[in-house]
Amino acid sequence: MRRNGCMADPLHEDSTNSKKSKNIYGRRWIWFAGVTLISFFGIGATHHFQKEPVKLAHKPQVKKLDFPAKEVKLPEQPESEIESQQVPEKEVYRLVKGDVTRNQSLSHLMRGQGIPLKTVFELVEQSRPTYNLSRLRVGQPYSIKLTADNRLAAFTYQTDKNHELLIERQGSRFVSRMVEPHYEAQLDILEGVIEENLINAVLDAGGSYKIATDLEEIFAWQVNFFKDLRAGDSFKVLVEKKFLEQEFSGFGKIRAVTLLNRGKSLSAIYFKPEGEHGGYYAADGRPLKKQFLKSPLKYTRITSRFTHRRFHPIYKKHMAHRAVDYAAPTGTPVYAISDGEVINISRSARSGKHIKLKHPNGYVSSYSHLSRYATNLFRGKKVQQGQVIGYVGATGAATGPHLCFHLRKNGRSINPLTFQSPGGPDLEEKSKKAFRLIAQKEMQRLNHPEFLKSQFS
Repeated sequence: MRRNGCMADPLHEDSTNSKKSKNIYGRRWIWFAGVTLISFFGIGATHHFQKEPVKLAHKPQVKKLDFPAKEVKLPEQPESEIESQQVPEKEVYRLVKGDVTRNQSLSHLMRGQGIPLKTVFELVEQSRPTYNLSRLRVGQPYSIKLTADNRLAAFTYQTDKNHELLIERQGSRFVSRMVEPHYEAQLDILEGVIEENLINAVLDAGGSYKIATDLEEIFAWQVNFFKDLRAGDSFKVLVEKKFLEQEFSGFGKIRAVTLLNRGKSLSAIYFKPEGEHGGYYAADGRPLKKQFLKSPLKYTRITSRFTHRRFHPIYKKHMAHRAVDYAAPTGTPVYAISDGEVINISRSARSGKHIKLKHPNGYVSSYSHLSRYATNLFRGKKVQQGQVIGYVGATGAATGPHLCFHLRKNGRSINPLTFQSPGGPDLEEKSKKAFRLIAQKEMQRLNHPEFLKSQFS
């Protein structure tokens, strides 16, 4: 064979072939040895891990729970709808509470809170079938519920001791109804010293206008609070505080009271005999209520007294005046002097708007020059002592707003200023023991046990 144009050497060629054979044999031996070693270690490792399983450091506690199979299908909703179903924020309200003061109307109450007059008209019109809101009474509690943007949400007004007018916003209109609130009562003691008048003293002691007017009614037969009070007189009142849903909602009934007036000590304890109406009694059991009030209104002064000869300012001649004229602002409430029945309600040129009541034992009372009558008053209607029957005015032959009050017995005129009213009924024997227990407890709460020394002596 030639290589590069020359003949190849046979000996050299044999030598080359021999070297190639040796190299191939060495490579094959190395490959076989490698496969053998890998197989040996692979089989050994397999047997090792089968015999020695992996051990965990902490054995898991697994408890099998069997639940009944229940298929729950959730409706598919787009993401935008799911986002819109978030819980709305709780609306925040502002609550304003108070008692109606003299010459205060619904518009005055609402105007003070920024409520427009249009809303006031809506309230009056909507509630008219339920209650006449144009005539708010002094001392009655009220509350105004306002939204965060100062819109009226609700209005409540206590019409009497057991009823409350509730007006609520429902959408774009108001809805009214009478409700009987369920209060929690707690007892509290108010005490004070009179410097100017009873109302200011009661307010300074933490009370309300209603507390002051209730005190006047309780002692109406013993004290004339417009004339008899003196600076330095003092009072101590045990009264119920009413709570509605843990919020103070006003004062309730006066349970007991002591009053020091011009050096004279007076007491009153509320007691309700079984099967009868409740009332106030002195600590010794005597009823404070008499058959007649001392006066039919809370007046400022007396302009004409009972006399058989008086020069009439309009008729310009001397005439008998068998009545008493009480000067008071127009609109001042006039009260029935005693339980009775309306026997006349009319108007004349002389007496103006006029009411006449008939009472037990031959008594008749009359009220003249009224500006208007109380609602739902008519001939034959039964009235109770202290019930509002009309309002002071200047109708008829009058030179200014006042009440002309006339009292007769069996047709004969009586001077109301000197008249001694018959007392109320005494407690029956079966009720005296129960009253004694209540009186002891209430006077001890007021820290005035000395009022009990002469009890039932």
